Amino acid sequence: MNKFCHLSLHSEYSINDGLVSMDDLAQKTSELGYESVAVTDNSNLFGFVNFYQTMRENGIKPICGSEMTLEGENSKGQLTILARNLEGYRNLMKLISFANTNGKRKKECLINLEILKENKDGLIMFSGGLESQIAHSALADKFDLAEKQARFFKDIFQENFFLEITRVGFDNEKKCNDSLIEISKSSDIPLIASNRVRFLNQNEFESHETRVSIQSGYVLSDPRRKRDYKEDQYLKSFEEMQELFEDIPEAIDNAFEVSKMCNLEIKTGIYVLPDFETPDELKESEYLRKLSEKGILEKTKFNYLEELPSEYLERFNYELDTILKMGYEGYFLIVADFVNWAKSNEVPVGPGRGSGAGSLIAYALGITGLDPMKYDLLFERFLNPDRISNPDFDIDFCRDGREKVIDYVTNKYGKHAVAQICTFGTMAARAVVRDVARAQGKSYSLGDKIAKLIPFSPEMTLERAINESKDLKQILKIDEDASEIFEMALKLEGTTRSVGKHAAGVVIAPSAINDYSPLYLDADTYDENISQSYATQYSMEDIEAVGLQKFDFLGLKTLTVINNALLQINDFRDSINLEPINLDELDLDDKGVFELLQKGITTAVFQMESRGMREYLIKLKPNTFEDIIAMIALYRPGPLEMKMVDTYIDRKNGDENIDYSKDNEVEKILKSTFGVIVYQEQVMQLAQEFSGFTLGQADILRKAMGKKIPEVMESQKESFIEGAQNKNKVKRVAEDLWDQIETFAGYGFNKSHSAAYALISYQTAWLKSHYPSQFMASALSSELDDTDKIKILIDDSHSLGLKINPPDINKSSKNFLSLNEENILFGLGAIKGVGDSAIENIVEERSKGDFKSLKDFCFRVDLSKVDKRCLEPLIKSGAMDIFSNDRFKLLDQMEDILKLARQELENLENGQTDMFGVQEFSPVGKKEVDEANHSNEISKLEFESLGYHLQHHPVDENFWELEQISPVKIKDLVLGKNFQRCCGVIISHNRIQTRRGVIVFATLDDNSDRIELTINQEVLDQSNLSFNGHEIIIADGEVIEENIEKIKQFGLAKKMRVTQLYTLEQARIKFARKLSINVSENQPQKIEKLIENLQNFSLEETSDGCPVELNYHTKDGKVGMDLRENFNISLTNDNFDTLKKTCGIKNIDLQYYLRN
Repeated sequence: MNKFCHLSLHSEYSINDGLVSMDDLAQKTSELGYESVAVTDNSNLFGFVNFYQTMRENGIKPICGSEMTLEGENSKGQLTILARNLEGYRNLMKLISFANTNGKRKKECLINLEILKENKDGLIMFSGGLESQIAHSALADKFDLAEKQARFFKDIFQENFFLEITRVGFDNEKKCNDSLIEISKSSDIPLIASNRVRFLNQNEFESHETRVSIQSGYVLSDPRRKRDYKEDQYLKSFEEMQELFEDIPEAIDNAFEVSKMCNLEIKTGIYVLPDFETPDELKESEYLRKLSEKGILEKTKFNYLEELPSEYLERFNYELDTILKMGYEGYFLIVADFVNWAKSNEVPVGPGRGSGAGSLIAYALGITGLDPMKYDLLFERFLNPDRISNPDFDIDFCRDGREKVIDYVTNKYGKHAVAQICTFGTMAARAVVRDVARAQGKSYSLGDKIAKLIPFSPEMTLERAINESKDLKQILKIDEDASEIFEMALKLEGTTRSVGKHAAGVVIAPSAINDYSPLYLDADTYDENISQSYATQYSMEDIEAVGLQKFDFLGLKTLTVINNALLQINDFRDSINLEPINLDELDLDDKGVFELLQKGITTAVFQMESRGMREYLIKLKPNTFEDIIAMIALYRPGPLEMKMVDTYIDRKNGDENIDYSKDNEVEKILKSTFGVIVYQEQVMQLAQEFSGFTLGQADILRKAMGKKIPEVMESQKESFIEGAQNKNKVKRVAEDLWDQIETFAGYGFNKSHSAAYALISYQTAWLKSHYPSQFMASALSSELDDTDKIKILIDDSHSLGLKINPPDINKSSKNFLSLNEENILFGLGAIKGVGDSAIENIVEERSKGDFKSLKDFCFRVDLSKVDKRCLEPLIKSGAMDIFSNDRFKLLDQMEDILKLARQELENLENGQTDMFGVQEFSPVGKKEVDEANHSNEISKLEFESLGYHLQHHPVDENFWELEQISPVKIKDLVLGKNFQRCCGVIISHNRIQTRRGVIVFATLDDNSDRIELTINQEVLDQSNLSFNGHEIIIADGEVIEENIEKIKQFGLAKKMRVTQLYTLEQARIKFARKLSINVSENQPQKIEKLIENLQNFSLEETSDGCPVELNYHTKDGKVGMDLRENFNISLTNDNFDTLKKTCGIKNIDLQYYLRN
């Protein structure tokens, strides 16, 4: 046994420094023969539970501590604190919580003397390193002050205060140590040796420096970067430490003595909840029974429990007895309370999520909204009496109302007792490569290139990437810089990088949270002037280990969509004296719903939106609610890879025989899924009915299959076959069934979750089928910030026969609004650059009366909220077309009107009035605007402000030119021809990397139809296109059509293998053979300007330009002049636009060669 202990060590959880993982620490500590070790991360215990459990599993005593920063009246400095016992642990948590909340100063966590004194019991304190207050004083030659500070701390901690000395090579370290040794003698304060460990092995110094540089944002070579660490800060052996402090052996001995003083035992695996306040002094168990009985009678519409069907009553009593026996009545009451509060306060709640939907008691209490008895949902999948585990309800709330429910819980149980749960971000494969490249000062492009060669997968590692990517292996072989980046990235991969908050997890404690976990505030979002929501410093797994129960408050956008749609629907129904819709009362066999699903018209239908899902729905032709449940369970990577979806569909459609092993029990369980094991519950039922397992034992089997542990699987197999034989089953049949279970059970899904989510799918499909206008308006309103999704939803609305009316400044609000069964009004919130505060101001001012003109608008709104950056996109989008049908004219007038409005506002604020009244404004603006010259540019304005084309399409605007280059519309393209041409704008594209280079699949739209383009690397290189969504593209190629019936469902009946691509500009330059311009004798200035332009555009040194013909119109007729010898001009977009503005579009005619 080595009589020394490292008591100052930063793990990877110290975040800003430290490179020590808990598993590696346990291994290294064991190798060096230490019986104990401390972790003292910076003002946090993020890794403590992991540390505690890992060390104890390896026979090493864990010592809990933290390095903290003490703020005094005139200075601040570091100190190290260890917990001697449970009291000290709780006091340390209070200190760390204070530092991370009340003591937060920007990104620094501080404690003060008052809080330190209040929580000193059970703690041991070290003076800290060179950054301590005592060290600062000593190094400033203020020995008396240093001594006074040391005695001050001794008075507080008595024999539990030590002076920490180090010998790792810091500047001024010897001077500081000499002073500390003197103070030790003069003040009778013991010395303690430390190595301030930051990494385990000496050769990891460079890795640690890189880690610190990544966190601080500095390049390693930057002279401004602080060099705060030394190569010797590794986990040294007892012999190395003994040799280092051979002149002060008591410092080594004291470290060992301190380790013996620290004996912290914390309870793990316990379960605590706040007391739930019940009425009439009822016990929690009594109150749960009362609420459950009341609820089940209301749900089933019976008056007495005895009237319940026997299977209901048996299940009801079994579940209730199990819950009470396991002591979870408080948990059910707490969840039921906040769920029902949400429902009664107009916060929509989902029907259930996860295995909790399998509980009849949860259904009776209103926690879930699906009767588990109707769909064979198992309680044991949620709460297994044979396998003790905490219950865990995941509750979906309307996204907009989730915070209200959390606020309710916080107010009910106290802010001190409620917190979110922290999460840890690690240096993942791609991210660590980019981080290392930046820290090493390598080019961003190189780091990005390497990162992109790493295959994308959440489970991807760098080692796995080398094996899977030949290109990655090649670049590491030939590029030294790339190899250097990758080598360091391998060392840092997986290291804890950041701390965040769990998206949904909330814990509720019976007392203050920091009795169980220290508190945390996010440094990046911290603002001392704003009320913050705290998080625990323990992760989800760790917080459960110390006894707190997690509650998941999830925000589901679809519930918001449903709620907003229902508000519009029920307003409409109320106007025609109809009862409001209650989705809980829907029949689950509506013909319209299944017709919608069978046709794959499922955009915005929950869980049914993807193209792959739509294809399977069309094949499946679902006609029961069970089909929807099955599709949600099957449409996942595992079942898709195993062709389970295809098997299910073929069997349902009668294209494949069903084998139930000639067993009635098997047939009864698998009949609803046509012999395919789709659900985990089916595995449990098969084990129960076929082999005599209890459902609790069957759940253990299910879990074992999910983890696929060989020895456990073999044991379960023996039990399964033996149990089957005991029930007089044929052994070979049992073995065959086991093989089938083993093959598919790993892909089986939780039916409770599928059923609950299938209900939301059904509800959204019902709304879309019966009230498409209101539903699509609500769906559009939920995606205001996502241009791509808005575009998809608008297309889907059109396919449903709905018209999207353009935005109207006198009618539109933030959200999309259903006007009637056929029309939806565009929402102002979907216009780029128009913020919420601007919309609120516009709507508020409009309530006083419609806006009459652009001038009236600008003079009435708050220009600090509705400024030029907001006004411009409003005009461009068409929201102000009611003032003028020429958007360019409005844009031209805008600056002057804003100037007048601001001047008027300034006069009013200064108490001045213009004796001549408000200056009149000419509606023409600064210059006469030629509307005709802009007729083909409105779509560009629309695209800039919306991100897509709503009313005006570039192909329609430029058809006068395009009809000569590409006269055939996409809808009129014919199959079978070798070569065809079409034009349009690319509205979406997807790049795929293949062995032969990049392939792009792009959707081309010409406002008549769409076609999918397949573009290979060679065509891409030749065309050099940007795919910006507005530029007109001309495509040549072969038109093909694959599975016609299937593809027509998605509006892409045709595909083109592209051989040539051009922009309109490229095609004009390549194919234009003559430009004809009409001029009149009474326009001498225009003629003069035209000649000047032609001279500027002329390509004198080449014959590649387009010849020009001038048609001179006089009162006596027309004279044609061929200017070929004078001008061959380049018809770039800029040049062509200039000519259109000079002459007018009607006076220009282009003639083209039809083919290359």
